[in-house]
Amino acid sequence: MAVAKALVIVMSFLIAVLMGLIIWGFYQKSQNPNYKMFRADDTPVVQSDATPTAKPTIDTMASTRSIAGASFGEVSLDLPDTARVISAQATENRLILVIARDGERADLVAVVDMDSGTVLGRVKTGP
Repeated sequence: MAVAKALVIVMSFLIAVLMGLIIWGFYQKSQNPNYKMFRADDTPVVQSDATPTAKPTIDTMASTRSIAGASFGEVSLDLPDTARVISAQATENRLILVIARDGERADLVAVVDMDSGTVLGRVKTGP
């Protein structure tokens, strides 16, 4: 009988610990959508809604301009040294860059005009 009581106590303790870990994981995921408990590397993960996906249509394919041979030199985005470009996507004549200014979480989206090299705008998702 004592063995059964000890087994019930140990199993109850394990259930309580595992439930606590599940709740902690849900809390971490709610604070940081890129959180993974068992990630093997420190590579930031881009949120699926962070980069727009534009499906080419006949109208956009006809209006796409070729910039072969055109050069606009160097473009400065004035980012801190810790910043990393997480992803880059070209749509028509625009380059959309998803940037992690702190090197970890994607918190800035910059849109660059590929014809002129000017930064058309920035969208900050953090402070």
